[in-house]
Amino acid sequence: MIPIAIILLILIMIFMATYLPKLRRFLGIILIMMFGVIGFIIWQDTQERELEFQRIPPSQAQLSQMEVRPGLNSRSFVVTGRLENSAQIYTIISVTIQATIEDCHVSECEIVGQEAAEISLEIPPNQARDFSLTMPFPTIPKIIGEARWRYAILKVRAR
Repeated sequence: MIPIAIILLILIMIFMATYLPKLRRFLGIILIMMFGVIGFIIWQDTQERELEFQRIPPSQAQLSQMEVRPGLNSRSFVVTGRLENSAQIYTIISVTIQATIEDCHVSECEIVGQEAAEISLEIPPNQARDFSLTMPFPTIPKIIGEARWRYAILKVRAR
């Protein structure tokens, strides 16, 4: 909605500058100020977005009760579990996790699939929430031994 309003305002200013030449200098100053304000807002939003990923280190978010079941097709899995926010101040708004499938034979394991996915979940400080996530794995060879799953939290976004 805001981009449409800005475009309309610029078109009105161009129209006024065309038909009211005495206002051209004034409209030019307003246009320059508008671009400055828009640039500042974009810069500030970018800074805030970067801060969201620095507020909680991945070590303050824990995964537990992780379970996996087959998804709708042979190349996807439904991952369920609980995500806990151990931070004292900030609320988690999303977490990027990495799921790794290993094919284990006796004592040796080989990674056969690894994908990352984002969990969008609002978790206040010192609380936990259950989640369910469908993860597609585009290429998974046939598991010969026993399938073992490992999970890691890559990024935490908080406000």
